[in-house]
Amino acid sequence: MTATQALGFALDRAPLRQSHLVHRREELSLPSHPDALRLIEAWRECARDGGMRLGRHFPSRRWSKWLAHTALLQKVRCDFRVRLAGFGLMCLHGYDLTGRRLSEIYRLPEFVARYGELDGVLAANRPHVARRSTDWDGETVLAREVVSLPVLACDARTRLVMTVSFWSNRAWLN
Repeated sequence: MTATQALGFALDRAPLRQSHLVHRREELSLPSHPDALRLIEAWRECARDGGMRLGRHFPSRRWSKWLAHTALLQKVRCDFRVRLAGFGLMCLHGYDLTGRRLSEIYRLPEFVARYGELDGVLAANRPHVARRSTDWDGETVLAREVVSLPVLACDARTRLVMTVSFWSNRAWLN
């Protein structure tokens, strides 16, 4: 049997598809990753002038190295649809998330938690930061800080949530 691959990554070996790995989530008041802190500060500057707008403020050369780890989500009837997901997220999940709903991606407990985070970002119009890690035999093999921000689509009306994963340990990723 041949494993499905994307640019050399064995998608059936993606971390979120492995039952022997333990995934943890912890909310943070602020990220520790320097680029994550800079993204939140840039978002705050844009918020003073009506909000961060896609195509105008993001992406830019400054953030280009994080595009593979970025997703855009739009709220739709008690769920969120992934409008765009970078290649790094495909490697993490083992398939392209673009066009899928959160309820299709996550099982119920994780869906409820993730939906609550994203809905809270839009309701409060403020960033959310979480540390996500993956353990294997008690050792952390993957770690990232996920920053979720309310942003505006190019039309300056459609509200979206942008999530960016800032990795501190991804050597084990495929």
